[in-house]
Amino acid sequence: MTARDLIVRPNVDTSGGTKMSKHALKHTKDYFACVTGVDDQFGRILKAIDEVGLREDTIVVFTSDHGDCIGTHDQITKNNPFEESMRVPFLIRWPGRVAARQDDLLISTPDIYPTLLELMGLGDRIPRPVQGTSHAEVILNGKGCRPSSQLYIRSVTGDPLRGLRGVRTRTHKLVYTVHHNKRTVQLFDLKADPYEMENRAETHSEVVRRLSAEELYPWLEKTEDPWIENLGSPDGILAGCTS
Repeated sequence: MTARDLIVRPNVDTSGGTKMSKHALKHTKDYFACVTGVDDQFGRILKAIDEVGLREDTIVVFTSDHGDCIGTHDQITKNNPFEESMRVPFLIRWPGRVAARQDDLLISTPDIYPTLLELMGLGDRIPRPVQGTSHAEVILNGKGCRPSSQLYIRSVTGDPLRGLRGVRTRTHKLVYTVHHNKRTVQLFDLKADPYEMENRAETHSEVVRRLSAEELYPWLEKTEDPWIENLGSPDGILAGCTS
């Protein structure tokens, strides 16, 4: 099996004619080998838990840092808002309490702490300053309040008004970038364009306005993010933006 057999996403150049294409062809097999290695070692942990009789009493969570693009969109690392970079795995095992299934819950990193506390029966001890939300009910029985979006942040050290802010819903992703006083906006339709090949911000300005007003603004207000100054009012969000 070659790297080209493994690279099935159309947003990766497999021609070998560019720097990022060569990088993808060289390192994709290594990346999948690392994933396999992690699977094997995590399997050892689960086996050890089972062998000492703690299977039913142990909540096991598997998550990780961001992914690595390995040439996707001609990117090499994780410092971008594409799906291959920003999405992370989140698996939870609790036999007898959490049924085996897949769920489209839009859970975010700050939610993990309060969620685990409530699963352990310590929901009344979640500190008030915690910005995350417990999704224990959804995890236990698939019911309950579900967030309509996830907040995306890429900060610039020493300059809180630069960087990236965005939201990801089940159908779209909206991302603003502010760099040296230039503001750009990206909009991807994750259903029609799951590989994020087309920025639709200019042709779907009404979606940009709706996601900005109904999803991004509330997130920035909730987290008291000074970056909100970059957007002005929801009615004028496209002013000065380029795609």
